[in-house]
Amino acid sequence: MAARSNVVVTEPADRVLVITRMFDAPRELVFEAFTDPARLKSWWGPRGCTVISCEADPRAGGTWRITMRSPRVLPQFVHRHPINPETGLSHPRQSGAEVAASDHSWIVERQRGVYQEVVKPQRLVFTYAFEDDAGRSLHQTVVTLTFADEGGRTKLTLHQAIFENVPARDDHVRGWTEALEHLAEHLTRTI
Repeated sequence: MAARSNVVVTEPADRVLVITRMFDAPRELVFEAFTDPARLKSWWGPRGCTVISCEADPRAGGTWRITMRSPRVLPQFVHRHPINPETGLSHPRQSGAEVAASDHSWIVERQRGVYQEVVKPQRLVFTYAFEDDAGRSLHQTVVTLTFADEGGRTKLTLHQAIFENVPARDDHVRGWTEALEHLAEHLTRTI
């Protein structure tokens, strides 16, 4: 008789991000804030960032794409582009080192993904990746959002994995934390 083995594959804990946040808004509204391009555009991104364009087709197999103007802060990302402050247009660079060496204070970040699961208003699963200068997807993670009704409030649990390294995860901790603060402010104005 052949031996049976149970193999359990786990994610490396240091490259996983989990954030739980309560919102004083019904879960339908919080869910909509993650799927409606007009709403996404008003809150997405960390402090100091501005969404330039947002597209979302929230259905299994649908895509999303967000382009943001951000302060030049983390030069290791090759997908960042400085913006000419006089014209407002981006000027692609070949590498993160060139961006870091430039005098431009703004860059453009392009993010995109594919919706894998959309269960309104309970669960949203999508891939998440930055794009490089040529529009190619960089390291991809999977984001799972669950929306739990807590007596008219919403408990959001965000799970994102697997990051290529701990510094990338830590950068997303900051980004998501600030973005969720923006979302809370947006929801307060909406209700």
